Amino acid sequence: MATSYSITEMFRHWTKHSRLNAIVQPEQFVEISEKLAASKGIASGDTVKVSSQRGYIRGKAVVTKRVMTLQVAGHEVEQIGIPVHWGFEGVTRKGFLANILSPRVGDANTQTPEYKAFLVNLEKA
Repeated sequence: MATSYSITEMFRHWTKHSRLNAIVQPEQFVEISEKLAASKGIASGDTVKVSSQRGYIRGKAVVTKRVMTLQVAGHEVEQIGIPVHWGFEGVTRKGFLANILSPRVGDANTQTPEYKAFLVNLEKA
C-alpha cells in the first residue's frame, strides 16, 4: 500500500526551482520500512520501481523507522511513502508524478480523488 504526501523542504512543485531546496532534497525518493526493505533485499540509496495497474515510478529507496508495517484486520500490510513533489523540470533532478500510480476515481459523496492511499508493488530496479 502506498501513501503520497508533502515534505517540509518542498512546497508543491514550485520549490523545485530553489537551489537550497534542491541541495536538501535533490531527487525523488520512496520511503520504505526496514522490514519491507529486508524482505526485498533493498538498501537505502538503491533505485526502486513502484508500480500499480496504472503505471510506475522510480526513485531512491530511503529505508526508515518512520514508515512502519501496519496491522489491518489481523494481517500485516506494508506501506510505502511517496512524496508528491517530483515530475516537473527544475533545479532538482527530474522525477515521476506520484499520481501516476493512484486511481482516478472520487468518493461518491465528496468527489475527492483517491490520491492518498492505493495498492502498489515494490521491486529493486
